[in-house]
Amino acid sequence: MINVGIVGSFSAIKRHTNALSKIQDIRITGRWISSGVQDSALDTDTGISCSEPDIVLEKVDALILTDAGNFCNRLAIAVLRKARHLFLYPLVVRSVNEASQLIKLAREANVILKCGRTGNISILGLIKALPDIHGISMIELQHYSKISEAGKPYNISEALLSDIEIINNLIQARIISIKAKGLCMLSSQPEIINARLEFDNGCAVNYNCNLVAAHNEFMITIVVKNKILKYNFITNEFTGWYLQRTINQSESPIFVESIHFEQTDPLWVDLSDFFNLIHSCPAFLPINDNGFESYVLTDRILEKVMKTLVQCV
Repeated sequence: MINVGIVGSFSAIKRHTNALSKIQDIRITGRWISSGVQDSALDTDTGISCSEPDIVLEKVDALILTDAGNFCNRLAIAVLRKARHLFLYPLVVRSVNEASQLIKLAREANVILKCGRTGNISILGLIKALPDIHGISMIELQHYSKISEAGKPYNISEALLSDIEIINNLIQARIISIKAKGLCMLSSQPEIINARLEFDNGCAVNYNCNLVAAHNEFMITIVVKNKILKYNFITNEFTGWYLQRTINQSESPIFVESIHFEQTDPLWVDLSDFFNLIHSCPAFLPINDNGFESYVLTDRILEKVMKTLVQCV
């Protein structure tokens, strides 16, 4: 039995509690609400404010950390120094140097450090529907979001990180080339990004993100051998165009098919994977298995974008 603690917002705690209820040999021994701003968290059972990480760590073998802020950053370091297993999200980490520190501490303590997905998008069904995930030669990902009612665009770092996770899950290869540029429209931070990524398996990715768009659009196009597959993340529509040799000239060389697949809760999948690792091999994970690749790649893309940033006047 693994004693588990959860730290985060009220909604995050509720969602993670529901997901953990489906996993065997798990006992929730503590839940703390973090505001993300204050340097403390509130115990949901006693209502007592907690400002010291040691109080949280007394009850747990593993901690799930879902929020950012000074307290959560201190807590992440304390968890690993106390040789507890840690599941967190990339937004908890504020820099690549901070991520490297956590990886170093996890290696020294010989515990599981796992970084979960940022969003609620699951591509497991999409992967299962692909005829050959290793045969992907090109991907185009378009992510357009119209300005919110408050007049502020969404955070480009969060959007980019979530999108890079999708790409990394589809292309399990090493990045060899990044070309990226950005454009400021409403603020000093980029709201539009165009990037081209090339991987050592020969696959190329064209990425477009526009967070001041007129309409919402979230679409991925995948080229696999003689097939072109398009998936709409908003409508969940999945269409395939198959190029085929035809003997009869009256037959079309393109066969169009609509494909349906079941979506899987990504949170339940992530948490199950985390606790299966603890049960099977409670030791430090290789860096390419701990989930931080998307964070590091996102940081490299943003670094390129900031160097070529264009201000629209």
